[in-house]
Amino acid sequence: MAMLIDDFRYFMSNVSCHSLLRVSYKYRCSMARELEDCQTIINYFNYFELMYCLLRIHEESSDYFAIFLLLLAYVAYLLLMSIVVDQFFTPTVKILAMKLRLNEYLAGVTLLAFANSSPDFVANLMPIKKRGALFTCTIGHSLAVLLVCGGMICFLKPFQIDGHSTVQNLLFLTLAIELLTCIVFSGHRVTRADALVLLSFYGIFLIVNIADLLLIKHTIRTLRLELKDQRDGQAQSLENKKKLALLNDLEQNDVINFEWHRTHDADDFGMAILGSDSADYVAYRTILHSPSSSKNRLLFADLWDSLRPYDALEWQLGNCCQRLLIILKVPLLLLATLFVPVVDYGKHKHGWSKLLNCTQIVTNPFLIITAVHSKFASVYKSWYIDLKLDYSAWSFCLTVPLALFVFLDSRTDMPPRYHFFFITLSACSSLVLIVLCVGEIEILTSIVGAAFNLGETFVDITFGSLTNAIIDLLADFSLAMQGYDKMAFAAICAAPFFSIVVGLGVAFLFNSDVSIKGSTYWLYGEYGDNCYIFIMLAIFTQLWWCLTLNFSSRRSVGVFSWILYLLFLVYAIAAEFNLVHEFTRDDSFELQ
Repeated sequence: MAMLIDDFRYFMSNVSCHSLLRVSYKYRCSMARELEDCQTIINYFNYFELMYCLLRIHEESSDYFAIFLLLLAYVAYLLLMSIVVDQFFTPTVKILAMKLRLNEYLAGVTLLAFANSSPDFVANLMPIKKRGALFTCTIGHSLAVLLVCGGMICFLKPFQIDGHSTVQNLLFLTLAIELLTCIVFSGHRVTRADALVLLSFYGIFLIVNIADLLLIKHTIRTLRLELKDQRDGQAQSLENKKKLALLNDLEQNDVINFEWHRTHDADDFGMAILGSDSADYVAYRTILHSPSSSKNRLLFADLWDSLRPYDALEWQLGNCCQRLLIILKVPLLLLATLFVPVVDYGKHKHGWSKLLNCTQIVTNPFLIITAVHSKFASVYKSWYIDLKLDYSAWSFCLTVPLALFVFLDSRTDMPPRYHFFFITLSACSSLVLIVLCVGEIEILTSIVGAAFNLGETFVDITFGSLTNAIIDLLADFSLAMQGYDKMAFAAICAAPFFSIVVGLGVAFLFNSDVSIKGSTYWLYGEYGDNCYIFIMLAIFTQLWWCLTLNFSSRRSVGVFSWILYLLFLVYAIAAEFNLVHEFTRDDSFELQ
């Protein structure tokens, strides 16, 4: 009897949670509670226990209805993550770029690339990915970003691409893919040393980009001094004309075009917003300020205006689809606005709302600590995680007095001097929400794929990749429409590089299973060659059209990128349904 119990426990510890979708309905509830894999892969919610224990689904029609509800939850998480990235995280990235005096290109390949790659970075660390095809999924996501998002930027707003920076990014991406392939296949496993080599490659990338920026700054300063020192009679010489043309080209293609302004009401310096938006953010800070007004004038009206979850003008000008999207986003945007501070230099008062921000000083740390502590504890009450308040309750001792001080010290018509520090709360809470959404999206994607008998890797490189690409697309679209097209395009080229060298490097460090002999098989998966071939096609065709069109993006380039990605999807679908063979070798066995 003891042997039977041990064998049963061993069986239960090695059965996939998705296998319960293949057993009789009367056993699904008990399996959802007893299978170790079901307890491992869940994030904040156990959807199988919700479906088969709480809702008591016992027939196929109800099962499909539950899958439909999970798809709606999938869309809700996707919308929430897009709101967080677009409304809170992206403005934070722009402000950090300004404060660090980065140019548009360097901000794109560092801060914005990190922001766009954060969902991939988080997903690779999740338990559900512990034995997943990390190589294939990361390359598939990178392919979607390059072709879908890059094509969108080129189609919507053709512009002159910074040639040397784009070529440099694409070559670094090619080297990263080849390095990753070499690491995965050498020794048929991944060691900690391999992970560190992969991570160090990102350090080389940063050094090259920073050195490039410093050299360009030095060249611009040198050319300006040389042209300034020339006598008037030599101003029109051929050599000076060449220098002037080079200077104009560097100032146009590079983004060292910072305009500094001394503020009249503070001791710090202000800086014009990057890109083509010439609005001075100092004016946006003080535009509604009136020294004669009360410090709490229109306090509740200001709160209501900040919580309004839609733009009235956008609603009036929008068509039916746009209005439907606004309606769907209203509750999620209201929820995010209640707890996540807005710090955006493109808005009046930089997004400051006195009463709302003072309450967020209390609620924001409380929710962040609760969410993080609860996830680390991973104790579940039925189908949802048990919220741990042991640590977060102590945050009130610090945040309540701090909120009272800010309320007494600040005004409603102008943000306080320390408003910039709210960016810490905004960034932390944005990352927590992104982690939550990514985790739930990964689990829901795998459940829906298993319900329709689709391979987990196939679902990840198609639906999962498109999901991530849509999130990036929303952020990049917003930046492109504001005039930051170069920043957005630089991030599109650099985000895949970040996902490969940092996203996978960190995942390899913390995933002990990749060091097991033979881990190459599941790291690469059956679609590894497909993704590798198509991403190489994407990189080399991008280099080809850049050189052919003299680094001028056109609408036809966007259409070409979308067609290439459509071919990838068609081939992946055909391979999944055995209409064609994947670009991979069949497993062979030696006969004894």
